[in-house]
Amino acid sequence: MNTPALPDWFQTPENRFRTAAFWFWHHLPTPQMCREAVADMKRAGLGCILVQARLAMPLSDYLSQNYLALCRLVSDLAEEHGLSVEIYDEYGWMSGHGGGLTVQGADHLRERHLFWTSGTLQNGQATLQISDINATFLDFLGPAARRWTYEGGKAQWGLWQIVAGGVISSRTLLQPSQIRFLETGDSGCTVQITAPDLPDGSPIALFVAATCLTSRLVNYLLPETAERFSNRVYAPLREAFPKAEAFFFDHPYAGFYTWNGQNSGSGPDAIHNSLLWDDSLIDAGINGVVLLDAIYGTDPQAASRRAYLFETYARQMNHAFFGTLRHWCDTHDIGLTGHELLPHVGGWNLLGGLGGIDARVAPGGDYFDIDTFKTQSVTDAADYNSQLSAILGDSLARAHGRTRCTVEQYSTGREVGRPSLYGQWDLSLSRLRAQMIRHILQGARRVLLHALFLPDAIHPNPAHQSDPRFDFPPGFNLQPWWDDAPDVLEELARLSAFLEDGVPVRSVALFYPLEDLREGSSTPDCAAHFGLWAEALTDAGVGYTIIDEKQISEEAVCNGWLHLVSGQFDTLILPDVTVVRDPQTLSILEQFSRTGGRLLRSGKAVTTSRNDRTRWIEGPVITTSEIARLIQDTLPPPLLSIEGQPQRITLQRLTPSLLRIAVFNDSDQERTARLSSVPQDRILLEWRCDTAVTMSPVFIPANTTFSLSLRPRQLSTFELSVTMTEAHCSVIKEEPCPPPFYKKMLTGWLFQSDPESSPFPISTECSWEQQGFQHFSGVGIYTLHLPNFNRLYEKTLYLVLPNISGTVKCLVNGIEIGKSIEHSASFLLPTSNQDFKITLCIRNTVANSLYYSMNSYLDPTDFSSGLLATPYIWNGSVPIK
Repeated sequence: MNTPALPDWFQTPENRFRTAAFWFWHHLPTPQMCREAVADMKRAGLGCILVQARLAMPLSDYLSQNYLALCRLVSDLAEEHGLSVEIYDEYGWMSGHGGGLTVQGADHLRERHLFWTSGTLQNGQATLQISDINATFLDFLGPAARRWTYEGGKAQWGLWQIVAGGVISSRTLLQPSQIRFLETGDSGCTVQITAPDLPDGSPIALFVAATCLTSRLVNYLLPETAERFSNRVYAPLREAFPKAEAFFFDHPYAGFYTWNGQNSGSGPDAIHNSLLWDDSLIDAGINGVVLLDAIYGTDPQAASRRAYLFETYARQMNHAFFGTLRHWCDTHDIGLTGHELLPHVGGWNLLGGLGGIDARVAPGGDYFDIDTFKTQSVTDAADYNSQLSAILGDSLARAHGRTRCTVEQYSTGREVGRPSLYGQWDLSLSRLRAQMIRHILQGARRVLLHALFLPDAIHPNPAHQSDPRFDFPPGFNLQPWWDDAPDVLEELARLSAFLEDGVPVRSVALFYPLEDLREGSSTPDCAAHFGLWAEALTDAGVGYTIIDEKQISEEAVCNGWLHLVSGQFDTLILPDVTVVRDPQTLSILEQFSRTGGRLLRSGKAVTTSRNDRTRWIEGPVITTSEIARLIQDTLPPPLLSIEGQPQRITLQRLTPSLLRIAVFNDSDQERTARLSSVPQDRILLEWRCDTAVTMSPVFIPANTTFSLSLRPRQLSTFELSVTMTEAHCSVIKEEPCPPPFYKKMLTGWLFQSDPESSPFPISTECSWEQQGFQHFSGVGIYTLHLPNFNRLYEKTLYLVLPNISGTVKCLVNGIEIGKSIEHSASFLLPTSNQDFKITLCIRNTVANSLYYSMNSYLDPTDFSSGLLATPYIWNGSVPIK
């Protein structure tokens, strides 16, 4: 049977499905650098670029006339090469400050914070002190962080204001006349409270506000902040990039300050960091009584008020900042996208990625609310393990009538036991590909690489304010394997296009525990429970969507199903959910369970309502150790599953009788995937993302299972259709195994680190680092001459490379016969009796040469490049052990 031609949208995907990239400017590039770089981005298969000024660039260069002129050149070059452009909206990150332009001439927009402390009255008086205000969140950046965020490199506080004081136990406020400053300074203040009518030992609390007079960071509570940011930053960038599709903001936040004297009623983590402050919050309902309860209270009423505080605080921030930016973008006919601070980054636990901060004080937390201001959903991901980012981003999009998301992928050293800024210059193309596939299968439309570097970034420059080599590397385009990236990026673009249409097969909803996150300490149990459920569902191959409380309404329940804007679900999971906002939600959950819906929960048995503590529901719960078992025992088995490993599978339903399936063997071992039987005949048609061709359709009779053999790291995509007519398809036949043929290529290999260098005898059983080339990064060339290669075996023969580190291109007599980026490879040899000259061109990473030049503690001999096991020639008849 002839295989059908695949459509153009799959063979040549649109830019929206292609990988995007930040392009870091550590200094102003030359026009020629811009021309060469944009041409290379097109060659690599990228679809969109975002210019980003980094901390190494002098602050005075940002948005200068030269900077904007180069942006206009990049805009023209991108259009010439057919690339899309989005506008990164900040110097460094923490969108809103514009490299200090927002507060320049507008000191009232600088970050202003609320601090608190407490003590006890003695003889009708108490002296309370706040001192040593400090933010350690950016300390990993070193002095560059202080120079970036503070004028003069140091925080200085002023404009001190007494906001409130009160008695903690009685929740009563003191009169303003009872509170006065004894001293104010650059890093704190001393306050005297006089209350002779109160008994000795009365616990009292104090709340004061101050502005950081030297900070470039801003107060997100004020609409004027976003208005000025738009006028001073968005306007010139919009003019420089007239064809740009969207502005991109990057986790705006200010502070994460701690101080001496900080304490609270339920321990130091009730609220771990200072709050941004403006007196308009008092008008919004955050008065002294609310502050007393939220920070020092320990009972359910205090928890409710803490949730109310964060709800009100977040609403004002989100509307003042994101709402104002969205209005500006709508007025100027451009989209708004980007991501807020996501403390789960790098893992599954909602708060497990960024420790030591209270993310509730920054714009974030209620991701569903912030997503209403975006035209595209974006999340970020750290390092190269499976994590929450993509499924969260896709869920946010679906909650607002969109689909899929962008996942920004960055690297730190944490995953491999290094300081964060050392990054992963040793990242392989194979690991990058695997991570990008995971993201796309979990709901990403594209991955945004963090980042491409300028070509001279790896050469130290004393004029740099910070060293680009320590800027969350790698710079992907500086890796030797970047020349092999186009095939990978094309494959991933086709995968994304393949999964665009249809509806994901997901019948499970995972509840986002917003009220528990707001009410609890800065590390509530629900964050870990949520992560365990999300990871277990993913690994079990169960399709799920994250939902928030606002989607649940009475009319959404019908016969045991939740019919929401983001999907239809017969199972709802409550991950240690002890509280929801509205009592009506409890009634709806009861109705859902009563009419046949599955309501699963872990952690606490009782869920109440913040707005009515007399209402609750309860049900059986499990411990976290039982989650995987409960999923297996309770939920229907997936249609397709891979033996012996976490599932990396997604299913999209196009029609009642047509599915699209993508499956990824996320391991270094060959695996078998099994398709369950159904009562209908089916046809399986493979769409090859790597070659853009189809394979012959396979007929699967009714009530028959079907097995797929998956090579290590193999990605396969299929259409599976139910057929009611006679099928004309391939019949899979068992071919008799030919006699085995196996010949090990142990000796005779030569190595060159440069095509012009003299060949050097080399072992194929250990890396080139172990043989004197530990500082070499680039293309290592292995050659083997097989004179008079007598092909006694007349049938198919393969050259097998059982263990490789790096990307490899294989040539026989100067003709390329195949490429691979994985840890093992096999190449079909020509059918010829002539002499063979086998050439293997292996590209490693830049880590060998770069970490050595960085005076790093890393030993280049710890890296492995090249052939790590002896190649052999084989006919494929039996496995070789």
